[in-house]
Amino acid sequence: MLLKLRVTLLAVLLVAVQANLATWTGVNNLRSDAFGSQPFSPELYRELYSLEDAGGNDLFTNKVDGYSFLVSKGFTVDMSLSGVGAVLEKPGLRIEVYKQYVGNIGRRAYISYSNYYLKNSTDYVLHYDYSWQAGSLQVDALYYSRDKLARIADDNNHYLCLELAFWPYHYNYTIMLKSHASLGGVEVAEYLAANFTAFAPTAAPYTRLSSPPDLSQRGFSSAAEAFYRRYFDSAAPLAWGIFEPRSNWLDYSTLEFYESYFAYEFPILLDYTDFSSKIAHFGLQDKLSQAKQRNKTLLLTLQTTYVPGERNMLYAVLDGEYDAFIRDYARKLAAIGEPVLFRLGNEMNGDWCPYSAIKAGKDTTVFQAFYRYIYALFRQEGADNVIWVWNPNGRSFPNFLWNHELMYYPGDSYVDIVGLTAYNTGTYYYNYGERWQSFAELYDDLYRGYLRLYGQPLMITEFASASMGGDKEQWVRDMFAHIVNMERIKVAVWWDAVDYDTKGNVARSYVIDETPELMAIFRANLGGKD
Repeated sequence: MLLKLRVTLLAVLLVAVQANLATWTGVNNLRSDAFGSQPFSPELYRELYSLEDAGGNDLFTNKVDGYSFLVSKGFTVDMSLSGVGAVLEKPGLRIEVYKQYVGNIGRRAYISYSNYYLKNSTDYVLHYDYSWQAGSLQVDALYYSRDKLARIADDNNHYLCLELAFWPYHYNYTIMLKSHASLGGVEVAEYLAANFTAFAPTAAPYTRLSSPPDLSQRGFSSAAEAFYRRYFDSAAPLAWGIFEPRSNWLDYSTLEFYESYFAYEFPILLDYTDFSSKIAHFGLQDKLSQAKQRNKTLLLTLQTTYVPGERNMLYAVLDGEYDAFIRDYARKLAAIGEPVLFRLGNEMNGDWCPYSAIKAGKDTTVFQAFYRYIYALFRQEGADNVIWVWNPNGRSFPNFLWNHELMYYPGDSYVDIVGLTAYNTGTYYYNYGERWQSFAELYDDLYRGYLRLYGQPLMITEFASASMGGDKEQWVRDMFAHIVNMERIKVAVWWDAVDYDTKGNVARSYVIDETPELMAIFRANLGGKD
């Protein structure tokens, strides 16, 4: 969670867009039949698509989503996320295609929401925004570009986003071209649209299952490997962590009171850091030293921040402007020697995050590059005690396929643990679509979906229940009774803080010590007795 209001301008303006999209279920708008349970194979690929010679071009046919269009020669096809979309690539050019159901929100709302942040003239140049009708086909083409990024080889910084829909417009086909060079005028968009055909799907979707880390190949320090085995082995019991904001400022008195009262010592403490300086990260060394002295392991979160009117910090990082900061950060982690759980750019599929693709040209590959780049710098600095936690939000905002969590996934080699995040936000923002949700409502489908997507150990990196709209004490009782049945979740971290509205009023109270009864429930379930 970013320590700020999580109701965005877009959520206020386009509440309907955030609704669950009809005919899609499961995790984050992924079709319920789209989960895989086996590695991909060439035979399976051929069942999902074809790429056939069509004279000077190739005809790409997606059998899962039911469409075809002409592309130039030389593309390779990735259908490993066919439940989300298709990816075609060759040097200097990437094409992503998504078939999005828009019948319940309207095609125009889908396009408007998707393109809202492209009004940012600091980062983007708009080359054209062009619409036309061809029989029953409605086409919208948007071409924009940004500066090249020094830390991405052959950076694809030119974007053509083509939106196609046939009457009655229940489905929209989004075709995104990402190129390292200019895409010229509208001719490319017109050519793609003129050669696009839709038909009834003939194959079921399939989405790959990620692989758990091979500890013999991971390169962990002995301390990190021992910690990983202790807390994230398949046989490890559930452990609890906490975000207690006062301890962020090295005041551990509240945490000490909690641990005494609950008769439970939290082994993991959640902490937040950001790219607030381009030089040494002040305070980090103290936090690491204090945690070591108290026999705590930090779950460190590192986020970029938003500065109005300035360039997206995500781009600044990938231009090398924060190299000294990142290397210093990594050296401090390496020097402490103790295991560190490290969560980079959490909730990246949420539109409140400045590193989300909706604020970065709708390009999820930029986040992937950001994640891999920082991973590489950490490895160069010898931070082999760092355990990497990749942590999307439980639901994507906007809940569109191009913004699906899997499109941000950096690869199995970069992910040691997969984090889950979902809050019972209560009803303070009821008029904006928020409602009271039980732990089971939040996590049952999410957990089942993660089991079918990710082979890594799971942890709830942050969660809590607000107070307004229901019985918080009963929510916590039900949570404790329910979570023990989720055996793949090895750690759960309670977020002991509050969210404020724009006037400074408490909107969501997530604190543990809100009532004596609530404290007693935690005590009874964490270690103490009533």
